[in-house]
Amino acid sequence: MSRVRAGWLLMIATLGVAPPVAGQSPDTGPTGDRWVFTVAPYLWAASMDGHAAVGGIKADVDVPVEDILKDLSFGAMLAVDVQKDRFGVGVNGLFARVSPDSEIGNIKIDVTSDSAQLAVLPYYRVLEWQYGVSSSGQPLRLVVAPEAGFRYTYLRTELEIRGGRTFDSSESWVDPLIGSRVGLDLIDHWAIGGEGNFGGFGVGSDFTWNAQAYVGYETSLFGRPTRLLLGYRALYQDYHHRNFEWDVTMHGPVIGTAMRF
Repeated sequence: MSRVRAGWLLMIATLGVAPPVAGQSPDTGPTGDRWVFTVAPYLWAASMDGHAAVGGIKADVDVPVEDILKDLSFGAMLAVDVQKDRFGVGVNGLFARVSPDSEIGNIKIDVTSDSAQLAVLPYYRVLEWQYGVSSSGQPLRLVVAPEAGFRYTYLRTELEIRGGRTFDSSESWVDPLIGSRVGLDLIDHWAIGGEGNFGGFGVGSDFTWNAQAYVGYETSLFGRPTRLLLGYRALYQDYHHRNFEWDVTMHGPVIGTAMRF
């Protein structure tokens, strides 16, 4: 596969990077009648496996995370969660710009790709079970919260042949999603959580699934309750439209900080 093909596929790879670190972790305490806001910046170090095609160019995708980070010009990832009593809404956004060096023979090609993703997932806590009490007297709970919403994905790529033509292409789609969150208090300050959903159903992608698990440590930063999160996430997307194809699994560790207000 030529370097320009590898560069183009690397651009496409950025479209899936939007792990819901904070919004998908149900805080294991009830909120009552007050609104609780959680804001969480995060990073997902994802590798990719699968295959993709653009404009008739088709190739296997096997991209380690170090290649993506090397060509990343700018990236921002943020999850926000709003909750009142048993109901809540998680919103997760991403923007990334990647600019790898590409060439065919002695022809230099400037590649710039902007990708964005927005996920909105309302949820409802159907189960809040207090199964014990910690050594400090804090309640230990199990929380289960089904969710349903959508994920919007947008990708734009520009290829400029130095001294020649410029090519500009974009692709976007919306995937309906259903799934659930789970949170479990372990001991003082420590909890584990997970989230999984699937969707697409031919509305956007043919099929997509997402799964993640993490461990969290409860502390305080700047006087606000804060959970430090470390986990692992995998996202699969199978999308086809005309001469565009993206059939790839992205997976890797996630680190984030979720601060409540």
